[in-house]
Amino acid sequence: MAQNTQSKILSIDEQIQKLKEKRNREVAKLERNAGKRFLEKFDLENKSLEEIYTVIDTLSETYNVSKQEDPVEDLTNDKRD
Repeated sequence: MAQNTQSKILSIDEQIQKLKEKRNREVAKLERNAGKRFLEKFDLENKSLEEIYTVIDTLSETYNVSKQEDPVEDLTNDKRD
């Protein structure tokens, strides 16, 4: 009985590990695809990493400022989800 339980636990642990690995692969794929599209859309393929990070930081600041300026829109968006 104890051996059977131990075997089930090991099997579940293996499944969890496989799912974690699958998740990591999917996240990496998403990051590659999203990053590629970002670089294409903003014509950054031939820019340095520092220039790309500057664009990202600028976009982030702009996004966060616009989000703070229109809190009513955020509430409206939350209700639609």
